[in-house]
Amino acid sequence: MKKLSEKAKPYLRMNALIDMIWWLVVASVATGLTVWFEWPVYIIWITAGIFVLLFIINVIIRPLIFYRVTRYELADEQIIVKKGFILIRTTLIPIKRIQGVELVTGPVSRRYNLSILRAKTASMGIDLPPIAIEEAEDLKRQINDLVKEEISDV
Repeated sequence: MKKLSEKAKPYLRMNALIDMIWWLVVASVATGLTVWFEWPVYIIWITAGIFVLLFIINVIIRPLIFYRVTRYELADEQIIVKKGFILIRTTLIPIKRIQGVELVTGPVSRRYNLSILRAKTASMGIDLPPIAIEEAEDLKRQINDLVKEEISDV
């Protein structure tokens, strides 16, 4: 199975930093309410501690574990993706069940030259981990070729 590129770590960290903005808003609101209503000061310290703990877990630890655990492979008859943080999940999608493949890029992923390949079936879809745009385009082309060659029994 293939490993992620080294660019995936800073990309995952940047996404985690963007997600942490919401937690910063929550912490700010809790601090503002504590000051406004003259609640005990320990509420501010608890809020700050929770924010720092979430920051350490989501921005520092989680991208490292995700990078080490996540793998993907395009086999002859299936796509295999192994990813997770606490629960590690291996997903297999048969090529003959794939109905569509799309590349997803955003401003952050384009900055790191990464994209996410999404394969869709009738009942579910699978997102491959962030991979280089050129590799994702090649993988998309390979999947499309395999799907075209597949004889359906439906």
